[in-house]
Amino acid sequence: MKNQNLLRMDNIGIVVESLDQSIVFFLELGLKLEGRSMIEGEWAGRVTGLGNQSVEVAMM
Repeated sequence: MKNQNLLRMDNIGIVVESLDQSIVFFLELGLKLEGRSMIEGEWAGRVTGLGNQSVEVAMM
């Protein structure tokens, strides 16, 4: 197998009412759930510009 290098990665964030229902939706479209976690504190606030906060994320 040839060596493959990642040249680019794009991502988007989508705010949803129900993370559980959204995960099911994307699974049905054929995506795979890569991980799910809580991001809290100052770092999360710097990313969004909204200050100290707690965000639950799912990586699909």
